[in-house]
Amino acid sequence: MKLFYSQSVYFSKSSQKFLNCIFLFIVLFFNENANSIEIFSLEKDSTVVGNLSTVIVNENETVADMANRYKTGFQDLLIANPDSHHWSPKKNTEYLIPSMYILPQAEYNGIILNLAELRLYFYIRGEDLYENTKVITYPVGIGRLDWKTPLGETFIKYKVANPTWFPPKSIIKEHEEMGKVLPRKVEAGPENPLGKYALKLNVDGGYLLHGTNKKYGIGMMVSHGCIRLRNEDIETVYFNSKRGTKVKIINEPIKIGKFKDFLYMEVHAFNNQEVYSNNQKNYLTTENIYKPVKPVMSFLENNPEYEIDWKNVFKTYEESKGIPIIIGKKNSSKKNLVQAHSKK
Repeated sequence: MKLFYSQSVYFSKSSQKFLNCIFLFIVLFFNENANSIEIFSLEKDSTVVGNLSTVIVNENETVADMANRYKTGFQDLLIANPDSHHWSPKKNTEYLIPSMYILPQAEYNGIILNLAELRLYFYIRGEDLYENTKVITYPVGIGRLDWKTPLGETFIKYKVANPTWFPPKSIIKEHEEMGKVLPRKVEAGPENPLGKYALKLNVDGGYLLHGTNKKYGIGMMVSHGCIRLRNEDIETVYFNSKRGTKVKIINEPIKIGKFKDFLYMEVHAFNNQEVYSNNQKNYLTTENIYKPVKPVMSFLENNPEYEIDWKNVFKTYEESKGIPIIIGKKNSSKKNLVQAHSKK
């Protein structure tokens, strides 16, 4: 279901494939410190990718440390391990790495950012009809509650390597109120909060996808509205995107997906303002019971052959661990009955 690839840049241009193979060989065999990412090749009629894994917590290792070590997001780890300490898990204990995902869409050509899960999905179409679309996914940092990342569909307006940062007046004022002086211009380098690459979105307000000069903050609501990625991640996005690449920003805390004959649900915790909250659970009430029911019923309208375990639906909603959980299965006999009825 998943493919492994080095953290070197993945190019989709056919003219660069041969060079990629050589470069990949060099990275894998000569660079012991090369990080690895997962590139998922989309399978027909499947929107669930990846696999869950467990690791052993090292001594003095924090959740933030593990997020960096396993290239996941801080919030991902928190909600997937609700019974563990929110900052310093006990050493030598098992810890779940939530590296399994339901794609926000089965098909797309560009980037989808789901604020509810603080995660980006980059769909890269194949070069021909026989090559499957591939998806790369990364955790991201997004805007704080008072500096929200905007929703909607836009595109990459332009790309900049080694960007210079010109702090906007609002951020300069915020720092002044805290008694800090912010320079009016920050050249490329270790002090630049944009990192090595920046992608300007065609959205009023100067919103960017960019790197970072901070070790922590990925998988958190920490920015002034921009989308923050690890430097090695934004590098991959930078070299595989172009001006005009579509970017869709959504807020979907509940996702439904298929893999083989099974139906999965993935739920991320959110409050009445539809934003995530650290380690928060969704308590089921008569007022919100429609939230887990509505997406399942919408799925059944076009897929009546699935049988749903409603008890597991509500349990998955309440636990809101941010990982795909099986909530149903295809009934072949029921499918045949539906097909027979449609032919009448």
